[in-house]
Amino acid sequence: LHIAIHRFVLPLYPLLFLISIGLVGNGFIVVINGMDWMKSRKLSSCDMILSCLGMSRIIMQGAAVVSYSYSFFSRETRTLDNLFITFRIIHMFAGVTTSWFASCLSVFYCVKIASFTQRLFLRMKQRISGMVPHLLLGSLLLALLTCIPSVWANYDFYLCNSTRTLSENTTVSDVNLEVSYLYFTFLVTVKGFFPFIIFLASSILLIISLWRHTRHMEHNAASFQDPSTEAHVKAVKVLFSCLMLYGCSFVADTVRLFPTCLTDSTWTPGVSSIVVPLYPSGHSIILILINPKLKQASVKILHHVKQHRRQQTY
Repeated sequence: LHIAIHRFVLPLYPLLFLISIGLVGNGFIVVINGMDWMKSRKLSSCDMILSCLGMSRIIMQGAAVVSYSYSFFSRETRTLDNLFITFRIIHMFAGVTTSWFASCLSVFYCVKIASFTQRLFLRMKQRISGMVPHLLLGSLLLALLTCIPSVWANYDFYLCNSTRTLSENTTVSDVNLEVSYLYFTFLVTVKGFFPFIIFLASSILLIISLWRHTRHMEHNAASFQDPSTEAHVKAVKVLFSCLMLYGCSFVADTVRLFPTCLTDSTWTPGVSSIVVPLYPSGHSIILILINPKLKQASVKILHHVKQHRRQQTY
């Protein structure tokens, strides 16, 4: 009972809090962009990526709530339940899709904002807006292709686990279970590795470009308090924060899968279950704050809420 409390009950409240923030933030992004699309029947390239990213995160976090709740209330029977496996697959696919969409957004920002002078980079800067629909479709296909082996391995692992007690040869059953688990873990890690590397590379390139530009402006400006310089420094801090959130989430997700001394700790599942959803929830809030349209819409909503509360008070 004590172990179950550490593994499931204690992380439940902060997990639900983080997921609630993520659902509200991503839902806000999707609704605001959806309203703009209904008015003008078109979306900018950036808004298109943000909308796809928000929708995939809503599906991922919704499936995570169902899977986590089901694993808590039905720990004894979930390996045999097709509903649990279905939501695990939905969560897996939405998670990989989210990673690829986030990589697309990072590449888009890098190409549009960075000031590199290489010929290939300049050509990409001219064409990146028209490439966005193709990048999103390609990301969806890549997520689907990389998830198919993982889904098969996931089903095979649960099948081995559920039939373990029915096997007459326990040693053979244990070996099959271990092989299935290692294969599943390898596939899950690999499918998230490539979008993470793309996100990492594009973010680092953009940070380097902004930092160089900031240093150049410092030398030319009369004062360090120049508004343009402050804006670039703020952009570097925002990018670094997003990179740290994604990195911590990726490491936590990897650590809880691989059988190491860390995964034997009672606190590891709880810490991982909090750190992993911290990125999609925190990143959505950061995206709202750095996007002028979304930030303005959020300020208007908060202003209306404050006025409504004042009217109720008086």
